[in-house]
Amino acid sequence: MIAKKFGIFDHIEAIPGTPTSQVLKDRLTLIKMADQAGFAGYHLAEHHGGELCMAPSQEIFIGAASQVTESIRFGPMVKLLPMHHPVRIIEDMCVADQLTEGRLEFGVGRGPVPIEHYWYSHQWLESRDRFTDVLGIIDRALKTGEVSSEGSQFFDFPPMPMSIRPYQERIPFWYPGSPHVAGRHGMSLMWPGKIDEAAYELYVQTWHEHKGESMRFDGPDSEPRVGYSMLLAIAPTEEEAQDVARRGMEGLVRRTQNAHRFDRLKVSEDEAYAAQGPLRAIHANMDIAIQFGAGTPNQIAERVAALLDDGMADYICFMMPTGDMTFDEARRTLELFITEVMPQLESATATR
Repeated sequence: MIAKKFGIFDHIEAIPGTPTSQVLKDRLTLIKMADQAGFAGYHLAEHHGGELCMAPSQEIFIGAASQVTESIRFGPMVKLLPMHHPVRIIEDMCVADQLTEGRLEFGVGRGPVPIEHYWYSHQWLESRDRFTDVLGIIDRALKTGEVSSEGSQFFDFPPMPMSIRPYQERIPFWYPGSPHVAGRHGMSLMWPGKIDEAAYELYVQTWHEHKGESMRFDGPDSEPRVGYSMLLAIAPTEEEAQDVARRGMEGLVRRTQNAHRFDRLKVSEDEAYAAQGPLRAIHANMDIAIQFGAGTPNQIAERVAALLDDGMADYICFMMPTGDMTFDEARRTLELFITEVMPQLESATATR
């Protein structure tokens, strides 16, 4: 089924003039539409202290969305591991997997905004070590059924039984942007747009080289898997779609810049500049994202088919709404994708 190749990646940004309660209700409407169309997944970002993310406690929103859907899978993309206590991460993960009855997929990451770490009383420069430390605690807990700080650099607590266990035998894990980290730990890799062959080969090679080592999240039958994330805006004309997409990207960049506005309270100018590397990449590639992700149903069908035909990815997560894209524009995009794009992709697949 072609729909299983698609998902949604979402920050749940604020929409000017729309109350937060309505933003959340509207998101549930979109998720129900995607679920009924057979979409595979919905992935939710985590940010704090600004309008970039209006549902920063991801598991709360996932729990709500799970009750109005049937088959679509859910998960953070990503959970910022260095900022949270591992006991809370593990317990919330297990509750979310139980509420979704095994529909949880768990993306993990370090967190690119320095000030967010300080708001959680942690040091930005410790975040890489904290990420690895917390990831190890999670890995051991899922394998042993006991949450332990043994060998931890940052935590010291008595072993705790996992009274709440996951619904699934193995929760799938994702890591965005780093072929080495994703491959080393046996996670699926989420990539912004089409992956280049060198990055893909590094991911697959690293996956197999570290197979069977400690701190792996793959199962016996797991294989390397790549997903793409891309902006999506569909309209009757390409010009209208590009207008929607441009407002979407400009709003995303503006809110991401705002997320960094307090960094210099705690880090140096050089450190603050370095932390905004991902933001500069988004800004530099804005026109490419708009040209590729905005168009008529026929144009989008052709472009998505080309992405899936490259053989390196089998999953595409669409960003809609994003930035200043309205709910109605996002709903129209999803409706046109379901009613006009997916049938073309199904037909093309059937004739191969």
